[in-house]
Amino acid sequence: MQAAAPLLEALHDGVVVSDHDGIVVYVNGANARITGLAAADVLERQVAEVAPDSHLLQVLSARRELVGVRTRVAGREVISNIVPLWDGERLMGAVSVFRDVTEVMALNAQLAEARNTIALLKDFLSSSDELDGVVVGRSPAAQRAFNLAVRAAAVGSPVLIEGESGTGKEVVARLIHARSDRAGRPFIALNCAAVPGTLLESELFGYDEGAFTGARRGGRAGLFEMADGGTLFLDEIGDMEMAMQAKLLRALQGGEFRRLGGGAVRKADVRIISATNRSLASLVEAKQFREDLYYRLRVVRILLPPLRERREDLPAFIEHGLKRACERLGRAPASLDPGALRWLLAYQYPGNVRELENLLEQAVVLDDDGVILESDLPPEVAPRNASVTLGFMQPAPGSFPGWDQVEKAVLEAGLRFFPSKSALAQHLGMGRATLYRKLAKYGLD
Repeated sequence: MQAAAPLLEALHDGVVVSDHDGIVVYVNGANARITGLAAADVLERQVAEVAPDSHLLQVLSARRELVGVRTRVAGREVISNIVPLWDGERLMGAVSVFRDVTEVMALNAQLAEARNTIALLKDFLSSSDELDGVVVGRSPAAQRAFNLAVRAAAVGSPVLIEGESGTGKEVVARLIHARSDRAGRPFIALNCAAVPGTLLESELFGYDEGAFTGARRGGRAGLFEMADGGTLFLDEIGDMEMAMQAKLLRALQGGEFRRLGGGAVRKADVRIISATNRSLASLVEAKQFREDLYYRLRVVRILLPPLRERREDLPAFIEHGLKRACERLGRAPASLDPGALRWLLAYQYPGNVRELENLLEQAVVLDDDGVILESDLPPEVAPRNASVTLGFMQPAPGSFPGWDQVEKAVLEAGLRFFPSKSALAQHLGMGRATLYRKLAKYGLD
């Protein structure tokens, strides 16, 4: 043990070694840092006296290892890997290598936040219509929403973001967090509609060991604890059950909560940003959402307009989305044929920005020449064809149209019928250059 001591002292994890009777014979320096127990208070004492909840004695008794077990030592929760020590077939003792759970949670939270930041930087590229990498657009409704988001970032009040699916509610929530004084702390997102009501409480507040059948040994921290000091984003909060709403309200009012199956009161400093694609005010009137929770959540209310109400922003979103799709798929930059652009500008986008991005990615996948044509877009994007009439089909009595008159009328009607000149040329079976010459001949260019 003395020969190995310098190596063990260099470890960041705590190390405890006992003999076969459970007497502590060695601890490294990290043990004192994690548990707060000095070596003099531990050595030559029974493990059961120092850490009554330790699983080390269980390893000695069962004579087999335990990996990833949670234990409380001097009020601190640790994760331990404990293995027996053998000299041939003789049990010499056991060694426990452990790490503070709070350190692990902090590292996981930092890693998650780093991944979120990387994803955000990859997803949103800079342009004249962007704010901190987020496409804003120039419409008054969009400008109001994002200006309010920037102001909300400067305060710690709860924020409620309302808007249809695909309008970018989580993007705005991340913008608020990134510009706030909590930017260096975790940002954790939860879709309330994706978690059954029976599991949502344990997901938010965690649970203690034995809280329910199948509960993890040692329990588990909830998202409130993981987001301590940072931001918790609750998406689709309008789908939360009434019973869970009452528990969330208590946590928001006092910043205190209990783990499922636990009695200890815990505290967490968490900023709540919630979002919904439903009208919470209507749900309150229908008695499907608590009024007191509604006013607690909507201290700052941001309404994101659907894309069909901010059509002047479409060019910026299309340019941005096409560039991002090409980069994500490893393709060279692509361009849009004027006809395809007209299709995209005329479409209503029931799925909003998310649908637009998916359409552009699909078009890049189907494209094979670097130019996105109408044929590269899904059929539902095509505008509804307007009815057209050809005046020469019912000529005046005693008259009959000449070829130039017929050709001009067909081309003129075709320009109204088809969404692009490319589509018209394809239908007539002629090249685009030929079509352009004919249009110029008849003054239709």
